[in-house]
Amino acid sequence: MTRTRRWLGMGAAAAVLVATTWTAATIPAAAVPDSKNRTVLNDVHTDAVDVQYADGRLALKTRVGSAPYQFYEASDVIFQLRDAGRLAVPDVPEYAFLGPANSPVWIAPQVQDPSLLFAGWDTESVPTGVLAGDTVDLHLRGVTGPGKVEVFQTDGVGQPVRIFSSTDPLYTSRREAVGEGHHVHANWAFGAPGRYRLTFEVTAATITGAALSSGPVEYTWYVGGTNPQDVVADATTTTLTAAPATPGVTLTSAVTPANAPGWVEFFDGATSLGYSEVSGGTAALTTQALANGTHTLTAKFVPRYANDYQSSVSPPVSYEVVGGPTTTTTTTTTSRTTQPTSTTSGTQTTSQPTNSGTTTTTPTTTTTSCVPTTSRTGVVLDKGHVDYAARIVDGRLVSQVKDGTTGGTPQWRAPGQVVFHLGAAAATTVPSDAFSFLGPPSSRIWQIPQTQKPDVVWLGWNTEEITSAQATGEVKWQLTEVSGPGSMAIYELDPFGKPVVIFNSKDGLPDTYGIRLGTHAHGNWAFTASGAYRLTFTQSITLTSGATVTDKQVVTFAIGDMDPKTLLPTTTTGCGADGTTNSAAASRLASTGASIVPPLAVGAALVLLGGGLLFVLRRRRNES
Repeated sequence: MTRTRRWLGMGAAAAVLVATTWTAATIPAAAVPDSKNRTVLNDVHTDAVDVQYADGRLALKTRVGSAPYQFYEASDVIFQLRDAGRLAVPDVPEYAFLGPANSPVWIAPQVQDPSLLFAGWDTESVPTGVLAGDTVDLHLRGVTGPGKVEVFQTDGVGQPVRIFSSTDPLYTSRREAVGEGHHVHANWAFGAPGRYRLTFEVTAATITGAALSSGPVEYTWYVGGTNPQDVVADATTTTLTAAPATPGVTLTSAVTPANAPGWVEFFDGATSLGYSEVSGGTAALTTQALANGTHTLTAKFVPRYANDYQSSVSPPVSYEVVGGPTTTTTTTTTSRTTQPTSTTSGTQTTSQPTNSGTTTTTPTTTTTSCVPTTSRTGVVLDKGHVDYAARIVDGRLVSQVKDGTTGGTPQWRAPGQVVFHLGAAAATTVPSDAFSFLGPPSSRIWQIPQTQKPDVVWLGWNTEEITSAQATGEVKWQLTEVSGPGSMAIYELDPFGKPVVIFNSKDGLPDTYGIRLGTHAHGNWAFTASGAYRLTFTQSITLTSGATVTDKQVVTFAIGDMDPKTLLPTTTTGCGADGTTNSAAASRLASTGASIVPPLAVGAALVLLGGGLLFVLRRRRNES
């Protein structure tokens, strides 16, 4: 025990004699805030690093779920990678960057497994037109933890694409486009169980050249365990020193690690003297509450988050006051308050002009000859992000194409009004025997990869528009028929590039796949020959009323060197009995009508610029 003696001078002693003739008034110390727990995320979809832009500033947060999203400060969450994510590094040179062959590695996968965390990053909240090039740079500034960290993607032929690394300086920065639809998922690999802290920063320049930065933001991961209670807080240490002050005594505490957030409460025996918030690893309190005599002083660190850092108590310090007592307690407290954001929406009143006059028009009769004509309607999509989406509209299930290829607000299209074109940029070859369901190795195929590729349409599937208030269970997605010159398959890739087939027309149909609500996924769509394909999809789900609703649509693909416009539906303008023109569209918005509008809570598309978003769900083969 450290002993400190404080001797008062004659003037102070005289003051004490006066003070002892009345009862000292003591102001009770304020109660220290209680510790709470960070929110632990371990089996949800999250954009762990969510880039925000507002009022000319960049910021980093965390976004969870699908629209309407939940947003968190990075300091308020812990990303838990459960034990189920443990794998063995494959014995192939392409994955040697993860560690020796067969050594353990824990991976939060690029393709969603409902039992594991599905983590990515996004720039969807950043508007276009304000940053130079409509891009930001995302940097991994530092990593602390018991093992190495690697963030990588698996491309369409099963090869790893490295993005961030804690050990290789070549992989610490990535440029991302901004705006709706720009969203990435990847494999997050950790070399050992335990707690990791990953520090990210986002930088950019405005269109006027001003430099912007979020500053470094720390994200905490915990590898291991099966539930939030398994997250072990880091240990701390606390020390205390006491020194005379005028008046009173100043108590100073040091806490390690220095970045542990929380408060230090100071005690005289069992009596609290007050508390102070830790800043830079220290906290201090000046008090006049120590009476004449010897005092045993301690300092207790109270963490802001109990599942982040552990509490600790300093060794006791003996402090002797000669000539007391004092009469007041002064508590120095630093508090951090987050002010709520208030949003005020204005009301605009528009007055319509009135016309009080009278206009007389003399009719004119024009006689023309009618010649029937035929034109094509709809769009060809050959690049950019698109989803085949399921929605509930007026109690009906509607399958539509969510077209995000033009930027801004996505357009909802009837499948019959869209042709997907896979040209030369989509041509590739079957990589190995592991992909024999597509054909022999080196045989030619055309493919939409699960990671976005320039000049190739990036087609995924989406159930984000359906809420739990509308329906229960999964969307049952079936491929019932394929017409075309070859076979087609949709498949995903596991973290090490092994294909997992979802649909395959080569071995018989129908094939069925279950999609959970709130899903936005991407996979590989492969076609084995050039030409026109028509895929018949059926989707069904059970409403909360108990009724089952179903929608059947045909999706058209133009593969290879052909004119995709020839597959668009036609509209013929004909002649009526009176010689005037009329028109009839050959294709319309099936099952929806022409007046369908998106629901009020339309979710932003979770785009993976290079990341696949597949739910690893059951595949029921040949099920009707």
